[in-house]
Amino acid sequence: MAGLAAARELELRGHRALVLEARDRIGGRVHTLRPRGWPMPVEAGAEFVHGRPKELLPYLRHAREVRGEHYLSGLVRGDDLWESVMEKLSRLPARREQPVRDALEAASWWRRASADERRLAADYLEGFNAAPIHRASVKAIVQQMRAAERIDGDRIARLPRGYDAVPRRLARGLRVELGARVREIRWTHSSVQALTEDGAWEGARAIVTLPLGVLQAGAVRFIPPLPRRKEAAIDALSMGAVVKVAFLFERPWWPPDLAFLHAHGEPVPTFWRPLPSRAPAIVGWAASRNAEALRGKDAAAAAVKSLSRAVGRRVQPLRSLTFDWQKDELSLGAYSWVPVGALKAQRTLAEAVGPLHFAGEATHFQGACATVHGAIETGIRAARELQPKGGRRRRSS
Repeated sequence: MAGLAAARELELRGHRALVLEARDRIGGRVHTLRPRGWPMPVEAGAEFVHGRPKELLPYLRHAREVRGEHYLSGLVRGDDLWESVMEKLSRLPARREQPVRDALEAASWWRRASADERRLAADYLEGFNAAPIHRASVKAIVQQMRAAERIDGDRIARLPRGYDAVPRRLARGLRVELGARVREIRWTHSSVQALTEDGAWEGARAIVTLPLGVLQAGAVRFIPPLPRRKEAAIDALSMGAVVKVAFLFERPWWPPDLAFLHAHGEPVPTFWRPLPSRAPAIVGWAASRNAEALRGKDAAAAAVKSLSRAVGRRVQPLRSLTFDWQKDELSLGAYSWVPVGALKAQRTLAEAVGPLHFAGEATHFQGACATVHGAIETGIRAARELQPKGGRRRRSS
């Protein structure tokens, strides 16, 4: 998404840009599937639009706000509990850097909170951010919460026709080379060469939008190597683990106003309906330590058991689809998070190195990392950093 946004911004400014995409499709961690027999699109990756981010607004014509109730295990209504927890988390102390768990325990309201409030708050913070709360930076989490507040982030929407409408519109008119997996980037102070299995592409500048997990794995070699400061920033940040499981049932069996189901203590602890679709479908979500605990296990079976225990009856889906972003070698995780003490690493990761500029959700240092709109914003930012010297490209074999 960052690469498409960057290329689009460059083209709008009259420059020539080429997107080298390793996948056989555009969109990256936005991946909409339309499986045969499913009555609606299924989102393997990004699914919700949080608030009204200005960089996404031009692409949200068909977005619909999600309206419904939060339920707890036993199909107990939980909207009042949810609202109480969200209000309390808005007062999470962040004067000094520490793990989120420690900040919670230091908050005066935490000591007065009910057991249900504590459980839901901890589950939400770890699940939503895909970050273990005993390691995640409270300053980063609070920065993200405040950034979300500025765009009405508590309002969530979905694109019932598929989130892939956004990358398709971004890519309109752009030159995109699919299946162009870059293995090596050679650079001097005035030029860049990107080597793929099929040849090489050359240009005056390059915007690197590789996911943090791919950078950390060293899957793309930089010659000469990136400066130690940049490598240290890459190592300092973390990539969140997420497993999603989509279920299709013969008919709805849940309360008609159910939107989210919080199943505390289950291997798959969060479920939602793909509203506004009325299809008999439910999506399960496991993140951070819950996702890592599913490694090597049947995630769909774990989600069925979790859902069955949460609703107090045995559920039997007709079909299921599982998406494990840690197994995706072109992302190696779902989205980034900031460990304690690593907040400045985001800004360092975003800094240019010679003719190399960097974008992607992990480089967003103003509170929108881990979001689609954040990725788009970084692509636009990186494109505006460039003052291309000719911008021509040449392919050699």
